[in-house]
Amino acid sequence: MTGNGEALRLALDLLHVPSRVRQVRMAPLPQGVAFLLRIAAGDSSAIREASRTTDRSAEVIRNAAAFFIEQILLAAEANSYRVLGASPNATPSELRHHMALLMKWLHPDSAQEEPQSIFVNRVTLAWDDLKTPERRAAYDHARQTLKPDRRPNHRRQKALRRDFRMLAQHNSKAQMRYGFLRRALLFLFGGPRR
Repeated sequence: MTGNGEALRLALDLLHVPSRVRQVRMAPLPQGVAFLLRIAAGDSSAIREASRTTDRSAEVIRNAAAFFIEQILLAAEANSYRVLGASPNATPSELRHHMALLMKWLHPDSAQEEPQSIFVNRVTLAWDDLKTPERRAAYDHARQTLKPDRRPNHRRQKALRRDFRMLAQHNSKAQMRYGFLRRALLFLFGGPRR
């Protein structure tokens, strides 16, 4: 797990110390994000490897991967590369693989009790920006020409805010389910370290 350890350690750290999320959102992505995507998508060999090397339960490993994806990759201000868990120099096959893992994680049949499918639109929009060489070049050009304080597409930002509001409303109704409410309770009251 040489290259995979950095992202996994960071994900576990964020799960237990969520106050670091803002800081991590501003930093470059760590090595091993693909490993976290495999864990979130339910890859049993990745989950076993992570559990064995960290001495944490499979449940904690999956929760940490999901929390990292939701808070770091799918943050409202994340660019399309970051949403897919990749850097701007990623190959097209890496982008496609990451998108496939995210969609597997977000599929309604694999989302346990969380309304993770709400993030499908976010992943689809990111993939749409980067799926062909022409679109990727146009996206890269637009990113380079925009001022840092301007957002590239206000309609997308508005849709994201709406999606996050819907997710928050769902979580307020499902008080003790896993999800943002559970993570907030862990943050407020501290959580067990397994």
